[in-house]
Amino acid sequence: MRAWRRVVLCVALAAPPSFAVANDAHASVSIAVTFDGLLRSSSACVVGTAAEQQAVWEAGRIYTYSRLHVDSAIAGELHGDDEVWVRTMGGIAGGVGQVVEGEAGLTVGRPTLVFLFRAPDGAYLVTARAQGQFGLYTDEQKQLRVRKSGAVGTLVPRAAEESGPMAGDVMHGRSVADAARDIATAWGRTHAH
Repeated sequence: MRAWRRVVLCVALAAPPSFAVANDAHASVSIAVTFDGLLRSSSACVVGTAAEQQAVWEAGRIYTYSRLHVDSAIAGELHGDDEVWVRTMGGIAGGVGQVVEGEAGLTVGRPTLVFLFRAPDGAYLVTARAQGQFGLYTDEQKQLRVRKSGAVGTLVPRAAEESGPMAGDVMHGRSVADAARDIATAWGRTHAH
């Protein structure tokens, strides 16, 4: 009996720690994106509303595809009333959920200001993940304003050659009309050929 207990104890102690305790990971580190960097990396900026979502397994991960209706085109290749599929990491598929910290999160029926770029497969992705998505809210004066995402995780500074104000700092608290005007003006500068 003692030999059996010693074998069980040895096996238990030899098990990798990840099997002994299961914990969720709650961390994300992203490189902070400047306002100009966000513009340069994007192919469109719009105010849009997700109309539907589908989560699927791809290469061992869950991705959510949101059909985004363009309520208002601000700059780039998309136009008002366009509808495009936006792919984000995470979601619920087949009874399994995955959360990806630092990822953008579109919600059906909720408008958002979002910077997008087109992936080689034709789907759109949110530029700089959650840093490229801005929530909208109405202030006390009934003016629609922009709010930076609280889901960006920890941001590390850009390399010295990439200077300028951070995108979230430029956009946060601005009226949508003022933000759209400044984005459209800066778009021409950052996308000049």
